Amino acid sequence: MNLTFDEIEKIIELSIAVIGLLLVVFGWFIPYKQSVKTTNRQQEFEKKLLCAQWGKKMLDNQISKFYGPIAELLREQDLRLRTIKYQLGENIISLLEQKKISDLPDDKQKIWMHFIDTYNIPIQARILEIIQNNQHLIYQSKIPECFKPYMQYVIEWELLDNQKRSGVPNYYEYYYSQNYPIDFNYYMENTLTILLNRQKELMEICL
Repeated sequence: MNLTFDEIEKIIELSIAVIGLLLVVFGWFIPYKQSVKTTNRQQEFEKKLLCAQWGKKMLDNQISKFYGPIAELLREQDLRLRTIKYQLGENIISLLEQKKISDLPDDKQKIWMHFIDTYNIPIQARILEIIQNNQHLIYQSKIPECFKPYMQYVIEWELLDNQKRSGVPNYYEYYYSQNYPIDFNYYMENTLTILLNRQKELMEICL
């Protein structure tokens, strides 16, 4: 088939137009594809950042409203107990495990009773209040085994002390030497350390 010059010219023009259109399409598609990838990466980054910020906020609350205050109260109480042991003698705890509080001299009875009524029981009650009001801040949302014996310890001391002060007969003297659940202290200190380290890591991500 023989083509006229005009027909060949039109075919060439049409071919040029098609090629131009293809170049425009590819020229738009490649940047668009790159833009989509960039947008997806940005969204993924923002999602991770939000998760990190939420995690840091949760950690901040766990540290400032739960583990931090309890750990500090326990440290302060330990310092007070050391002072009391110094005043009464290091063997005061083992002595109370063998004898009644009334077997001690009057001055030592007053020192021990003052420590129990003024510091020990109120501090324990404060710690119990923090636990009861902030259970949603417990690490990994799992109540540790040491909580139950600690709560039982605190509630029994408070009950027996109130009975004693009200003149209700009981064996409160023996509860002065009741075994303290020391695992509770270890759990609080160890968990606080874990949270503080995690908080440091998240701060670096969120900056």
